[in-house]
Amino acid sequence: MGERAVGLILAALDVDVDNGARWNRWYDLEHLAPNLALPDVVSGHRYVAPPDLHDVRVAADDDPVWGQGRSVYLTWYATSVDPAAAIATMSTRRDELEGAGRMDGAGARIVRSGDALTLLSTASDTALRLDEHDLVHVGHVGLRLVIDREERVASLAPGVAASLRFGSVFAPGRYAELQLLADDPRSVLAELRSREGGRAVEVDAAFDRIEPLRYPFLAAIENSSLPRRVDDN
Repeated sequence: MGERAVGLILAALDVDVDNGARWNRWYDLEHLAPNLALPDVVSGHRYVAPPDLHDVRVAADDDPVWGQGRSVYLTWYATSVDPAAAIATMSTRRDELEGAGRMDGAGARIVRSGDALTLLSTASDTALRLDEHDLVHVGHVGLRLVIDREERVASLAPGVAASLRFGSVFAPGRYAELQLLADDPRSVLAELRSREGGRAVEVDAAFDRIEPLRYPFLAAIENSSLPRRVDDN
């Protein structure tokens, strides 16, 4: 039986637009695997916010992580130990990979933010008959990330297969909720928001889950007004 998740590592990322195909392939084939192979990592997933999902993102324009077309990509890793300790282990592994030249294929990219989050509560569709420790493995097509300052439990609504609520280790009093979506984010996001009655949030961002080695979203990003280079904003 695998280890149960108690925490999460959340990374928001951007790449130069003309590096998108190369970087995504490198990430799937060379970067994700060494991280998932670490003993304290339970699972991991990658996501992308194409232009149409950026258009409906809720975030302050001056937010250095989520505003002004930033953080097109998102990755999270569930951890079986204190997520801050898991980040330290992952950083050590990254240094080893860099020393071996295994980070050279990444091209121009930037990590906008990396956070360690402690699992506080979970919820799932009762029809799925899942246990709490199953939820980080639930199949899903998209993700809704909500960041706020409110003490509350994980919430459910139509289209949400599972919801996980976390507290930030690095910014106490800040919370992140990950809703794993069984339906396309475009078809459920408006209803999810309307059901919450004007909930005060810092960030409300939707993403598509990336299918390994399939990147149909790249053309839309390349032809959009999203920043073309990581140092553009």
